[in-house]
Amino acid sequence: MAFDFDGTLSEIVPRPQDAVLDPALAPSLERIAKMVGYLAVISARDRATLTRRVPADWLTLGSYGLELPESISASGYPDGFDPVAARDSLDAVEHDLKALVARWPSARLERKTWGIAVHFRGGAEADYADPATFPKVNSLAESRGCRAVAGRLVIEVEPQGAVDKGWAVRHLAGALSPSAVVFTGDDLGDVPAWRAVKELGATMPAVPVGIRSAEMPASELEVCDVVLDGRGELSGLLGRLLEMAEG
Repeated sequence: MAFDFDGTLSEIVPRPQDAVLDPALAPSLERIAKMVGYLAVISARDRATLTRRVPADWLTLGSYGLELPESISASGYPDGFDPVAARDSLDAVEHDLKALVARWPSARLERKTWGIAVHFRGGAEADYADPATFPKVNSLAESRGCRAVAGRLVIEVEPQGAVDKGWAVRHLAGALSPSAVVFTGDDLGDVPAWRAVKELGATMPAVPVGIRSAEMPASELEVCDVVLDGRGELSGLLGRLLEMAEG
């Protein structure tokens, strides 16, 4: 069973550094961890941050899967990833992005280990909704060999060689050979993971679970087999799964 973190296991909060694993979910997750082969978190956050927020025995895949646990990757990265080139490209685009983001007074720039996030939550929502905003960020990203990915009131800039959560799900399935797969998420960055789970359904039980929100286009949830009406329903879903497993 794999999960997104922000907006799924944690509430969306104004300051990303304040996000924590929802205490209401912890008891059910502890019980589920004893029944399944693996619990994993696949997040846009860097892996060091994730490991401080979830139990030590969970698999943590940071930066959309670019940072891998040692148990499934000797290098800690996907094959072929060049950390030096990636760092150089992010350093270059960060300088450009600072000038662009200055035009949006309420937007915030967050440098991560392997990415740069432009946050629009907390006053810059109108700037995010402007049709010209994403192309401007993406143009700067591409000029430095990077790419931009839209999320819920955030645009993530990823380095050359970056992967998405769909790649991460398929990599986990290949490395762990599970008998079934479930992935739960709430954001645009989770769409590739849902699609990967759907593909895995041709060979094993596989359930993509989405969480509905006002910020998530309904069309992107159509690939999910289960759609929850908000994070509040995740606790109920976990409880139902436990009932089925223990019954």
